[in-house]
Amino acid sequence: MVKCSFAHMDCSVARALDSIGEWWTMLILRDLMVFGGHRRFEQLRDGLGISRNILTERLRGLVDSGIVIKVPIAEGARRQEYRLTEKGWDLMPIMVALSQWGDKWRPDPQNADLRFQDQRNHETIPPVAVMSTDGRLLTAADIEIVPLKEEMQRFLTS
Repeated sequence: MVKCSFAHMDCSVARALDSIGEWWTMLILRDLMVFGGHRRFEQLRDGLGISRNILTERLRGLVDSGIVIKVPIAEGARRQEYRLTEKGWDLMPIMVALSQWGDKWRPDPQNADLRFQDQRNHETIPPVAVMSTDGRLLTAADIEIVPLKEEMQRFLTS
């Protein structure tokens, strides 16, 4: 399957999707996060039930994007594991929000399979929200999206 690239688009959303927009990629990231940020290839493959070639391709893309790195499991070892970088861990709020959205809109929300909780007090993390600089909770009706580039302005007005 040929992947469509959005690298040519001058849009933050499009460029982010170029790195993480495929569903297997998000599931790989989820598994890395669930297991403390590191997993071996076979652990990922077995846990996800993904084919070797697709996993290899997705991991290569994550490495190329700087979201994941390959690290030997021990000094001088040939076997390697994949670890999230700081850039990878910065995707945690997206993963939490995506999971919370999925739980909210699933037919059986009480049967959620993951729970994100605060390590300190073990309380469930509240729903991810967009806040104003003065601390107000913002809804979609409160947010104005302002195109900063001429080409985006033309696209929106055509």
